[in-house]
Amino acid sequence: MSQTVVLVGLAWGLLTIVGVVLLGVLTPDVRRKLLPAAPLLGASLLVVVLHTTGIFFSVRTGLVAVAALLVVLGGVAVRRGAVRGLADRRAVAWLVAGVVVAIPVTAVALIPTAAVQDSRVVSPNQSNDGVWYVSVSSWLEDNSILDVPVIGAGPEVGDGVPADGPAVSALTFPMRVGQELVQASLNVVTGTSPIVTFTPWMTLWVFLVPGGCIAAASVLGLRRGVGLAAGIVLASSALVVQQLYNQNAASLLGISLVPLVLACVANAVERRGVPLVLAGLMLSTLLGTYSEYTPFIAPALVAVTLLRRRGLREATVRAFGVVAWAIVLAPLAWLRAYQTLTGVRGGATESLPGALLDAPIGVIVSRLVGVGPLGDALEPSSVAPVLAGLVVLGVLLAVVLGPHRGLWIGFVAAAVPFIAYLSVTGVGYTQRRALEIAVPVLLFAAVAGWGAAGTRLWARLNGSGRPTPSEPRVARDSVGQRTPVVETDTGGGSRLPRRIGAAALIALAAVPVAVWAGVNTRSSAAALLTPAEMQARHVDTDFSDAVGWVQDVGGSAGEDVSVVVPSFFEQQWLALSLEPLPDVEYPSVRSDYFRTQSFWDGRVDRYWLVGGGVQVDADPGVVVYANDRFRLLDLSRGDAVMAAPFGLDTWNTGVRPDGGFTTLGDAQVLLVRSPDSTDGVALTVRAESAAALSVGLTAPDNPGQDLPALTAVPEAVEFALAPREQTLVVSVTATVPAGSDALNWIEMTGVERVP
Repeated sequence: MSQTVVLVGLAWGLLTIVGVVLLGVLTPDVRRKLLPAAPLLGASLLVVVLHTTGIFFSVRTGLVAVAALLVVLGGVAVRRGAVRGLADRRAVAWLVAGVVVAIPVTAVALIPTAAVQDSRVVSPNQSNDGVWYVSVSSWLEDNSILDVPVIGAGPEVGDGVPADGPAVSALTFPMRVGQELVQASLNVVTGTSPIVTFTPWMTLWVFLVPGGCIAAASVLGLRRGVGLAAGIVLASSALVVQQLYNQNAASLLGISLVPLVLACVANAVERRGVPLVLAGLMLSTLLGTYSEYTPFIAPALVAVTLLRRRGLREATVRAFGVVAWAIVLAPLAWLRAYQTLTGVRGGATESLPGALLDAPIGVIVSRLVGVGPLGDALEPSSVAPVLAGLVVLGVLLAVVLGPHRGLWIGFVAAAVPFIAYLSVTGVGYTQRRALEIAVPVLLFAAVAGWGAAGTRLWARLNGSGRPTPSEPRVARDSVGQRTPVVETDTGGGSRLPRRIGAAALIALAAVPVAVWAGVNTRSSAAALLTPAEMQARHVDTDFSDAVGWVQDVGGSAGEDVSVVVPSFFEQQWLALSLEPLPDVEYPSVRSDYFRTQSFWDGRVDRYWLVGGGVQVDADPGVVVYANDRFRLLDLSRGDAVMAAPFGLDTWNTGVRPDGGFTTLGDAQVLLVRSPDSTDGVALTVRAESAAALSVGLTAPDNPGQDLPALTAVPEAVEFALAPREQTLVVSVTATVPAGSDALNWIEMTGVERVP
């Protein structure tokens, strides 16, 4: 746990340094507004620069260009005398305030890490998205974005290994890689493994939400306190934290960025201080990090440009300037986003159930506002309609009273019909993902709306509507929109009543924020697996032990070791852990993640690293290492035989409590024996269903064998191997009785040597 906190703090510090250097070349007013979001600006600079250098170079090489750029920017800042300006006390105080409120609201994100007391990856639910991000970031550390790994049939073919499978998918689809570029950068600079740092870096994205909201509010002309409240609401939202539990790292970084991106672009279009180049940089960052936001933010930015009483031509020219800078700064990010959005298939068209679709409206509302866990809130709540009403009314207030109303009009006009269409057509997964990324923006808009209303109310209660030194007047700007304008108090009237009134107003506003944070935190904690289940889905010391075994005996690149670990979770993370050893072979892997079903030349290595579900009968000396998850066999140290699921796409994903492994119907089993063995093999199987199944087993040079009525009682079937033959593939077929709805699953429960 302490390691995780240190890593989060270290990454925050590194990104803050990069962001502060970038801020040094901006005007003092913009610097003060954006300082609370310095880490996000640092991440944005990395995303944009590394997208461009990534056309030719790896992240490791691209960081040299980043360092050179920072030196240049730092020199410009020094010449402009910006160093002292960065120490503006109020701006620094708001930076600190963002950190202070981020600590408790982010703590719930660390519950899984605290449960396992380790910073290494833990999957607190059944999601496996972390494999994707670790694979891609690992590949990009030493390869360009355009360099796609080639995974052949074995180590002798291609330059990739099974652990690179998700990278192949991401780079060829193509998918956005901005988050992975930042993740890889932090790993290169800190010299850490992505398996160790994936959870801390992902937690950092949630940690950055309050600071980003504070800066976004300031840039939009709102009070920073409004941004602070919005940061608490967003970072504590169960809908956001659930994405951390789901390991949706890119989505989380996108959520932390989007309020600031919208604010910077709107400010630049209005010519209120943010330069076009910075707005373009932020826009490219969001596009390269989470292009799924495009259908929502594009209409919002068009609306903020066009919905105005005057100055349309100038605003349009500046909007095109923002887009032009964005394309120039990161052309590859735009190209990949275009290819992604025009090539989306499958999930966007399939009708699948969803937690925000397959329940009564009252339950769905409870899940959306975090009164109940996303998948477990089964009854409507009396609190949920109140919170939902506050959110809806706040969005309406933002549309009517808030600065840059066109921004919220455009976003709502795009999001509501799109999500309604997905809901009506029953596209469950896509509808849920759309809500998960749209709701955080709507929450920010809601708090902004209430903030604008509070500002107007305070101005009215403060006498003739005159503002106080700490409260802005709301007036129409040059383009007809309302925006806070800070004036100077001319004296007159006691400040004490005003301060008491301001404190009362703040206390009143804090109540719904505190209630929101409380119920959402409770729901997030309730959505987790049990500690025992999380421990089973934790990349613990058993994995590092196994890597050490392979390094001890497997040769310089693991060429003497084959790995057979059929459990989905363990296979994924063991393959990623062994990625630096490219000659390790994997006779049977899952093609959906690893892009191949076998990474094996067919020969029997001396050492075999096996996991649960692989049945072994061996002399005592054959097992040279073992822990709770894995065993390392040395086939030269005695007589041994093993039976492993082969062609894992036709097998289940987890080991049964009795140590067996089940098929999904017809499947294959790989039998392996030691080089000097002359024994036959007896394979034990049983039916998974209550109904008796008709099972057939066939193998080369063996007579076909039938089990006409296989039940849950295990039965053994013998096979012979030719002299000096070490492997045999057995095909298993299972037929369900006519008229039965039983599953034709077969469990492989054991193997024995037959003299």
